[in-house]
Amino acid sequence: MSTLFNGMVAPLAGYGLRGALWYQGESNTGEASRYAGLLDHYRSDLRAHFGKDLPLLVVQLANFGPAPTRPGASDWAQLREAQRATVAQDAHSALAVTIDIGERGDIHPANKQELGRRLARAARHMVYGEAMPASGPVPLTARHEGDAVSVRFGQVEARLVAYGGLGPVGFELCGATQASCRYASARIEGDQVLLRAEQAAQATRVRYGWADSPVVTLYDGNGLPAGPFELPIP
Repeated sequence: MSTLFNGMVAPLAGYGLRGALWYQGESNTGEASRYAGLLDHYRSDLRAHFGKDLPLLVVQLANFGPAPTRPGASDWAQLREAQRATVAQDAHSALAVTIDIGERGDIHPANKQELGRRLARAARHMVYGEAMPASGPVPLTARHEGDAVSVRFGQVEARLVAYGGLGPVGFELCGATQASCRYASARIEGDQVLLRAEQAAQATRVRYGWADSPVVTLYDGNGLPAGPFELPIP
């Protein structure tokens, strides 16, 4: 690692940068629990050399692998959640969601044009101060509402939209264990999505897009996808 740093980063120290892009994570999916700390340290080190408020734009892992047929554990989903959480805790970081533009059979998806557009959008917001959300809909809170669970989203342009159906696909309601997770039916109500599933009243977590290559259909009116996430339900 010191060789990589000395050869590729150290020579640039002192140059003025407007921001940095980070597009990596596939090789760390087996250690997702460590990734948030590693990414946070990397961001801090960049800022030690290029400015304390250097914007960091992180590409969340794209979909890869077979589509799921039931709720299951996913190292890729855990890594995406580490990326999302690390970005969310920092005012000078932004996330580019790519869960809909990957390729199930190719770990290096070819659609770099759309990725570039989404990174450019994040930069316009984070680096250049344009009044637009950096990415698509962002989950804010989850709470019980009678026999259902409501998830509220922010940074929604125009409205929430479900592609290809009456409601969005990709939500799960879970208790403490993996075996407790159930796919949930979903209905959009304004800036919220109302979820119902077996034993929803006992759910303590909501997950979305929780698979290596999930089927997800929640977007905003400008065609930007909501990214995978896990939220506690108080």
